[in-house]
Amino acid sequence: TDIKSFANSVVLQKKSVYPTNSDLFLTVSTNIVTTLHHANLSVYAQTFSNEFVSQAWDFFSDPTVEINTFVQEGLVDGVITDFPKTADRYRRNKCLTMGDNMPVYMLPVQIGGLLQAVTKDYLPPASAPLPPLKESEVKEPPLPSASPSPTPSGSSAGNNSAAQSPKNAQVKVTISFLLSPLAVLVACLLL
Repeated sequence: TDIKSFANSVVLQKKSVYPTNSDLFLTVSTNIVTTLHHANLSVYAQTFSNEFVSQAWDFFSDPTVEINTFVQEGLVDGVITDFPKTADRYRRNKCLTMGDNMPVYMLPVQIGGLLQAVTKDYLPPASAPLPPLKESEVKEPPLPSASPSPTPSGSSAGNNSAAQSPKNAQVKVTISFLLSPLAVLVACLLL
């Protein structure tokens, strides 16, 4: 009710309405939309995408099934999508006006239904936690420290070789800025 004092609508993430487990299966639904509707707020869900990686497996990689479930079962007032054409196609779908004669493919998905249908043989294996490493199991020696090495004891303070930057094995590449325009000029003359 505090939100109603400064807003007429609320935008929720999809996972706030239908949370997924770590394997992207729907397991439960929340009552947050109903609670916000009781506070007289419009509820919108975001962000819907057509890419299958953004959807729970229960929606069968079909963005229309996902939107349909959020609108009919989740009771959201609208959706925010990356693909407005998909939402418009859903809005104009004639199956939505068929009432009890609506085809089965337009019914919302059952929350947790797909996870119940999947046998343990097809679920990814549960990985056991790895035991902590012991020093004796590590084969490589530790890296040297990154602190600067001390100056050799034989160098004198008056020697300016310490002021010079150390040389490395990298070959310096000299670029001639005259060569590129010259090559373009020759190419133009030949054409």
